[in-house]
Amino acid sequence: MAGLAQDVRYAVRQLRKSPAFTISALLTLAMAIGANAVVFSVMNGLILRPLNVPDAQSLYAVERSGDKGTDQSYLNYLDMRDRNQGFEDLATYSIPQVALDTGEGPSAVWGVEASGNYFDALHVHPYLGRFFHSSDEHGPNSAPYMVLSYTYWHTHFHEDRGVVGRVVQVNRHPFTIIGVAPREF
Repeated sequence: MAGLAQDVRYAVRQLRKSPAFTISALLTLAMAIGANAVVFSVMNGLILRPLNVPDAQSLYAVERSGDKGTDQSYLNYLDMRDRNQGFEDLATYSIPQVALDTGEGPSAVWGVEASGNYFDALHVHPYLGRFFHSSDEHGPNSAPYMVLSYTYWHTHFHEDRGVVGRVVQVNRHPFTIIGVAPREF
C-alpha cells in the first residue's frame, strides 16, 4: 500500500505541472465515458432487453417498401387485416404528439393511436380498468377511449384509481379513460 500511495502522489505532482494536458485528458475521459453510457443505454433498450410482452419473439413489423413514410391509412390496414392469412393477428398503431387536457390546461404529450385489437394482439392485460378491444372499433374515430401508461397515471394522477371513467380532452375531443397499462409496458 505504501508503494501505491507514493505512485499516486507522483502522478498528482506530474498532472499539476501541466494543467492543459490534465484538462484535455479529463475532458477526453468524460466524453468517452458519456458516449459509452449512451451506446449501452440504446443497446440495452433495443437489443439486450426484449419487449416486455408475452411471446415478443413472435412479433413482426409490416411496413410499405419504397416509401419514405411508414404511416398507412386506416383503410389499408383494414384491407391487410381482412386478407391476412399468415399471421395470428394484425394490429396497427402510430405515435403522434397530441394536446392532452386533463382539466389543468392542455399539455403536449406523445400518444399512441392504435387499432381496437392492439392489446389483444400483444396479449397484454391492464393494470387497472380494461383495454379497448376490436369489438369497440366501428371505423375511424369510433372508439373515443384512452388507456394511460402507468408512468403517466403515476405522475399526473398520483395513482388515483378513480381515474377510470374520467373524460379528458385530446386535441379538443372528449376521450374516456378506460384503463391503465401495466408498469412494464
